[in-house]
Amino acid sequence: MFKKLRQIPNAQKFRYALIVLSIGVFFSPWLFIPQLVGNDDLCGPLCLRRFYLYFPGMDLADLWQHIRVAFIGAGFLGIILVSTLFFGRIWCSYICPVGGLPELLSRMLNDRWKIEYRSLPQVPIRYGYFSVYLVLFPMLGVSACTLCNFMTVPRMFEAFSGEIRGFLYILSAIGLTNLGLFLLLGVFASKGRAYCQFLCPIGAIDALVNRVAAKFHFTRRIRVERNRCTGCNQCAKNCMCGAIKMVDKIAVVDQLSCMSCHECVDVCDWSAIDWRHNPIDKTPKRKKKGIDFHPQPTWISVHKHTPPSRLKINWQRVIFSIIMLTMLGFIIITEAIAAQRYPDPDGCQTCHALPNLAYRDKQGLLRNASIDNEHYYASLHGSVPCRDCHRKITQYPHDPKNGAVDCGASCHLEEPSDQKAYSHEDVIKEFQHSAHAQGWSKNLTAENRLEEVEQETSPSCRWCHNNSLYIEPDKITQFQHALDHHDQACGTCHQGIAWRDRIGGHILRRFIGARWSKAETNQVCQNCHGDIKKMQNLTRKDAQTGEEKKPSADFIHASQTYDMTLHGRLIAKDNAEGASCNDCHAPQGLHHNHLSAQNHQSSTHPNQLATSCGQSDCHAYANNPLNAGFLNTNLHDVKQLPVDFKLILSKDDYLNSNWFITLIIILPVLLLLIIGSLLWSILIGPWAKPKITAIVGGKRFLDVMLGNPRLKK
Repeated sequence: MFKKLRQIPNAQKFRYALIVLSIGVFFSPWLFIPQLVGNDDLCGPLCLRRFYLYFPGMDLADLWQHIRVAFIGAGFLGIILVSTLFFGRIWCSYICPVGGLPELLSRMLNDRWKIEYRSLPQVPIRYGYFSVYLVLFPMLGVSACTLCNFMTVPRMFEAFSGEIRGFLYILSAIGLTNLGLFLLLGVFASKGRAYCQFLCPIGAIDALVNRVAAKFHFTRRIRVERNRCTGCNQCAKNCMCGAIKMVDKIAVVDQLSCMSCHECVDVCDWSAIDWRHNPIDKTPKRKKKGIDFHPQPTWISVHKHTPPSRLKINWQRVIFSIIMLTMLGFIIITEAIAAQRYPDPDGCQTCHALPNLAYRDKQGLLRNASIDNEHYYASLHGSVPCRDCHRKITQYPHDPKNGAVDCGASCHLEEPSDQKAYSHEDVIKEFQHSAHAQGWSKNLTAENRLEEVEQETSPSCRWCHNNSLYIEPDKITQFQHALDHHDQACGTCHQGIAWRDRIGGHILRRFIGARWSKAETNQVCQNCHGDIKKMQNLTRKDAQTGEEKKPSADFIHASQTYDMTLHGRLIAKDNAEGASCNDCHAPQGLHHNHLSAQNHQSSTHPNQLATSCGQSDCHAYANNPLNAGFLNTNLHDVKQLPVDFKLILSKDDYLNSNWFITLIIILPVLLLLIIGSLLWSILIGPWAKPKITAIVGGKRFLDVMLGNPRLKK
């Protein structure tokens, strides 16, 4: 391994040093670049691979919505393309840690037990896959995140750094499949860049810019001076991308594949190939008789192939044109007000404001009846008299049972917008028609709280809601910034801590938005659905037979699989562009009508998905019939999670998934390459000839790329 590293040209050692530095600043445990923008990976706002996906029916407004989600990644991609325009694909060859890592690992292994891909027709394969990735995958609901090396490689470093998220991803069916592709198309591919050349959408876009700009005189590209080329083919042998081909014993560079790594320049002893501008032709229009004229060398970046016959067809160019025109043709064709705070009219705080008002109930449990005045008046119910909720209490001392609360009852507090008594009745009606309808919404007392927790499986009002502060302490800074000088102006009349928290919270809501963020509403759902044991003990009624059945693995792990999706990752980073649980499962009304996906009225029923996903600021193109595959994507697929053998035994179709089938195909090939490489390095490598070819595709590379005729037996 060290011998192979010593053989790397010095200029290439500098390139690898930059790649190692890039790995350090982009990946765990340091994460210098992502943390500058508040990220912990290359997903979400930093994503470079998702925002330009095309969904039938989308318009410029939808494209802008996608760019907003990944605005930093979109800007960074723009910088990459501008640098490519002037200097070639510097990002891909010198900086990209995702493509540079497998190349570096591949250089350390022997060349015999590898796959030689460089002689394959790269352009048709790359842009054929790119078209499928750009147009077909979104339609079929294949998430770009599931085949993303910009997720796989960072997760590998997270696992090496001891972070649990990295382990969970790598041990999932999707993670194992992507790890297999990383090894097969990276580490065990000759020169380590097969993934970059065939499957990377950033590389496909970058290559187009590289090819178009190669015609300009002011751009730097790898260019060949044909008169100097001796046909030694060292440049073609060492090209990591297979971008150089010997044609009539002259090196020809394909700018759609070239990454401007300069290794060809380093190994050329004749200076026939260089990274340079194309000098403007200064040949004089007139030549003086009797004076010798020495023409300038002609540096060619794009070779113009002249076929010997007009019937000769460049099939690579034809296929590329058909793919791009087909993709282009498809795209063209498819086109709450707060009221004045009440005092304590019922006098309840006379006793309950006393500290340490504790007692033991009949069950022997210690209960605390003290109420923090400051907290209560600053809470959501701070303007509501106590007996608006505890209506059966009429005298002192009172029976604790009389303190039962009915969340659907009307309050004495009037709603300022319509001058009617405020009530949660409409919310309760929604709740009673939802999948949680068995949960308690009345007769809620402190005495029966323990009974509910131990015996009930459906959530009640108080499971999800409590009398929290209108403005939480961690939002005080945001509150102060939003109000600024208005706080002092309003405080001239409205004074006191209770006003600041209660009324100030109302003002904050008007200035900034909802009192709860999407992450906070998600946490309410995850408090139950994140409890795997609780979910396993539930039973669900079958919509067709009416039978009570155990929930599926997808349902049991719904919270964990949501966290693995793009929506979950965006919400975890406080990016409101992601969809919360309520955005999908209760988007209409008062957000309490959560229904089973089997219910025809459910927002997640297949018949309703186009409406749910197509709501404002989401996927407005969802109602296009060509997006049916996208709409029916299972966002709660357990194959995103680490392999659970209990789930495999209980779920018949688990092993029949496309991810496991792909993994079963890749695994034997990887094992063969790993074992072969180890045995070769130990037993044969030290005595092998210095020039060896890859066991798979090596001879074809000699024939196609180097022009060596295969020996006839």
